[in-house]
Amino acid sequence: MKQQQNFTPLLKVSLLALLLAFTACSSDDTNTSEDTSEEETTDESTIDTNSYILVADTNSQGAYIINHDGDQLFSWKFDRDLGNDVNLLDDGSLVVCLKADNAGITLGGYGGIMRKINVDQSIEWEVSYSSGDDYMAHHDVEYLSNGNIIFPVWEKITADEAAELGFSENYDIFPEAIIEMNPLTEEIVWEWHVTDHVIQNHDASKENFGVVVEHPNKVDINYNSSQTNGDLMHFNGLTLDETNDVLYITVNNYSEVWVLDHSTTTEEASTSTGGNYNLGGDLVYRYGNPLAYDNVGEVTLNNVHYPNLLTTGNMIVFANDIYDNQSEVVEYKLNPPYELNAGEDNEPEVVWSFTDPELYTAGLGSGVRMSNGNTLIAEGRDGTLWEVSASGEVLWQNTDYNTTWRAYAFTVDAPAILALGL
Repeated sequence: MKQQQNFTPLLKVSLLALLLAFTACSSDDTNTSEDTSEEETTDESTIDTNSYILVADTNSQGAYIINHDGDQLFSWKFDRDLGNDVNLLDDGSLVVCLKADNAGITLGGYGGIMRKINVDQSIEWEVSYSSGDDYMAHHDVEYLSNGNIIFPVWEKITADEAAELGFSENYDIFPEAIIEMNPLTEEIVWEWHVTDHVIQNHDASKENFGVVVEHPNKVDINYNSSQTNGDLMHFNGLTLDETNDVLYITVNNYSEVWVLDHSTTTEEASTSTGGNYNLGGDLVYRYGNPLAYDNVGEVTLNNVHYPNLLTTGNMIVFANDIYDNQSEVVEYKLNPPYELNAGEDNEPEVVWSFTDPELYTAGLGSGVRMSNGNTLIAEGRDGTLWEVSASGEVLWQNTDYNTTWRAYAFTVDAPAILALGL
């Protein structure tokens, strides 16, 4: 078994504190088991044999339930490429993102099709959200308790339209939107568009001109203006906290996590008023890279994937390149209700992290908490799966897959696992 070669440079708590923190951690995402109580979660520096692993393999057009021996206990084979996420629900059905045919927007991670697949592999429903080079659903989909789905979308803005937003360069761009849809009726029930919430200090003749640092709830449209393919922000993951009605988004090309108020109406989401925070669709919080809004504080992310909200209220994210060609899994302590203050350090506390000289993927990647407090890591483009203890010991690896979008852990008695007959 491969052992960790060094402790992470960002570990800021003692081993005792880590063990205590992990005793209370278990994942809250719909893709991970919710059956393990906090009292049952302990770190014994052994692999979590009480869990099976769901692997989304973008290289093989498939998804797989495996055990720690690498045996494939259940599998799904798709008739098209992943685009990219899979959600295993309690009834054993799978909601999956797939790539559309003849797509007009083919930036990395494009999808366009969302499909729900029953245990017997029949298709319950399928919806499409793509239109030539005008818009394209991509990367992620969340299945909500009300049966709706929510997903990120690229929207094409021509160079002329971008200039009206104060964009400093002369090319088409693809800023982000969020769509919530009833998949049975295909009705859009909520939407948000970043273009309603941008600030810039390039063109004083535009209404959104201002001093970036004085508007932390707005998005500097020129922060990543050198991204010549127009994919300025590159959302790649979202998680809706339905209890607090806030939406977390990993923004890869800004190296941040953004937080939106989902309690707004669609009309309010296009403004800066309304909702529980009375900020409309402006950001209620952001963290990971204060340089993105000219602010102070420690930079802890450089590219980022998967905002995994834990039942403790903490969040795990996968930092792709926080070190030189080395990735890291980072856990933050979050403290809602949120505030963003201009010119002040708004960054949350890092309470745990793991890195290793052999852990690196420029894209993709995930980290989830397992039932015994270990952390399961998917190394994205390398494909390696890692299981590490709270103290940073590498306990298990699997190299059977070439490109893993994410990996999720389920206890062996989780409803989804039982529904699959495992």
